[in-house]
Amino acid sequence: MIHIFVKPKTTNIWQATWNIVKTKWYFWAPLLLVFILGPLAIAIPSIYFIATLNKTRSFFWKEFADLNGWQYNDSIQSETFNLAYNNTNGESGVMFKEGNTRNISNEIRGFFEDRPFRIFCYQFSIGSDKNRRTFCYTVFAFKLNGSFPHIYLNNKSNSWSINTGEKIPLPVEFENKFSLSAPKEYEIEALEIFTPDILASLLNKGFLYDVEFVNQEILVFADGQINNFEQLETRFNKALELKDLMFEKLDKFKFEKIGDIPATLK
Repeated sequence: MIHIFVKPKTTNIWQATWNIVKTKWYFWAPLLLVFILGPLAIAIPSIYFIATLNKTRSFFWKEFADLNGWQYNDSIQSETFNLAYNNTNGESGVMFKEGNTRNISNEIRGFFEDRPFRIFCYQFSIGSDKNRRTFCYTVFAFKLNGSFPHIYLNNKSNSWSINTGEKIPLPVEFENKFSLSAPKEYEIEALEIFTPDILASLLNKGFLYDVEFVNQEILVFADGQINNFEQLETRFNKALELKDLMFEKLDKFKFEKIGDIPATLK
């Protein structure tokens, strides 16, 4: 089922940014002085363009949230990052431990079909200076009624691969597409959730995202930054396809902790 969302007036972030900066004399003036100012002539309009782009991106997400009746938060400050994305036991999503200079922005919270959900932009960096690389994701998170150990399904088509927990062997037709991780001794629960028919359905639907189960929540990591409404609508609907495929089963899923063996991924 394809869901239709209320479209914001700003439908393309880059185009909207260009429409703003192209009318400003202080964007063009430094470029006319390139032979006098040298590299500084490029730096000034570049800084202005990036600042306008970030402002336009925030406006896009806020307008989308407001029109669809959801709450919007521009950014999660670094000092509250762990508080917001860890539970009281210190359990956190694996992706939120990757790299450094982590940042969450443009967070939307609300209800979809009576189920609490979140959308937010997440990025982290690796390396430094000229070797620095930044990875961006749009995350769709839905609350579940069931309980399960911490599980991560890594889609190998993404730009970043997660390496954590116990690697669970998959049928040969899936081993080049996915890797499945779970805490030691909880491999059976992971295989009960990601059965061959579920994995086959994900492949047939062209599902290219990572999936993580943590804190009674399912997180869908869509690789790359969203720059227009069509991308947002497509990726949101892909996340909802996963909901339609698995949530009835997951809402009923219950697992029992094995003694003192942790059911979390580190």
